[in-house]
Amino acid sequence: MNNLNNSTKHESETAQQNTLPSALNSMDRLQLAFEKTIDRFQQQRRIWSPNSHFPEHEKTRKRARCAMDRRRTVLAFFLILSITLTLSVSCGTKEETYKKPESFVVDPATGEYYVSNVNGIPSEKDQNGFIVKLDKDLKIVDAAFIESGGNGVDLNAPKGMAIVGEVLYVTDITSVRGYDKKTGENVVDLDLEDRGAKFLNDITADEDGNLYVSDMTSNVIFKIETKNDNAVSEHRKGNELEQPNGLAIDPKTGDLVIAAWRGKILVLDEEGNLKPYVDKEFVAPDGIDFDDEGNLYVSSFQLGEIYKITSDKKVTTIKKGLDSPADISVDRKKGLLLVPLMGANKITTIDLKEE
Repeated sequence: MNNLNNSTKHESETAQQNTLPSALNSMDRLQLAFEKTIDRFQQQRRIWSPNSHFPEHEKTRKRARCAMDRRRTVLAFFLILSITLTLSVSCGTKEETYKKPESFVVDPATGEYYVSNVNGIPSEKDQNGFIVKLDKDLKIVDAAFIESGGNGVDLNAPKGMAIVGEVLYVTDITSVRGYDKKTGENVVDLDLEDRGAKFLNDITADEDGNLYVSDMTSNVIFKIETKNDNAVSEHRKGNELEQPNGLAIDPKTGDLVIAAWRGKILVLDEEGNLKPYVDKEFVAPDGIDFDDEGNLYVSSFQLGEIYKITSDKKVTTIKKGLDSPADISVDRKKGLLLVPLMGANKITTIDLKEE
């Protein structure tokens, strides 16, 4: 597993070059002040030592002890501050790059990556969501590629993402928005609130460019026909969906696979039949996606685990101890599982060739 937030390979070199010198200058000033404080402290000890040849009176000794205590306090302050600055320099800036990352996808046409960041309460329309863009080597190209206030963007709590042609689609509470994947310009804005949308979560696309969008709260899966003027319809609705979260299209059958938040993995075939994909139930399943061999991967947001379900429905746990893995996806060309760690404000990858 490759933790991108702890690796300087994936950090912005420009940001490092701008931040490091200023931090080091601050450290130099702290060190100078630190050394001067020590010198004054040592001189004071020599002057007011009980073994000194200078006359000592009780009031004078008390003043000396107070002065020494103040110097000790100043010394402790500088020590704590210098340690804090050192840690801030050595730890890098990745926690500042990702803020509640929810979805992590690859553009199969270019090999570039996108990460959606809720940056707040997932259900709140606060206009502070953003999307990070990375190059094919997982280096950050633009830490605020899409954010509210630019290119006509109104983005609150972006979650699931899917790419159709030149457009990056993303769910945003009660809306589905589309952005030019090269420029970040807002080109599609579909408000589904009048259709009963309350908490749109994941989104996936079939081979014909149709989008499927899950609404956990309303127990609905919407269908958007991108080649038919973005016509919207209810693909499936009902409590039997059991709070649909993650969505994926089975590459072998074309069926829609659903991660139901209550624990089941369901499959909805083209005839409208809904049934369990596998007998096993999971705890808070979130993201799902297939690899080239037909294996399905499932993340448990609550348990911090990743599961592999083979085509013959055998289930194994391939990773544990993750911090709230959310809407995972597969880079099929590289054989990587893309994992946003929402609770840790990080992203990571898992090499599926080793699993």
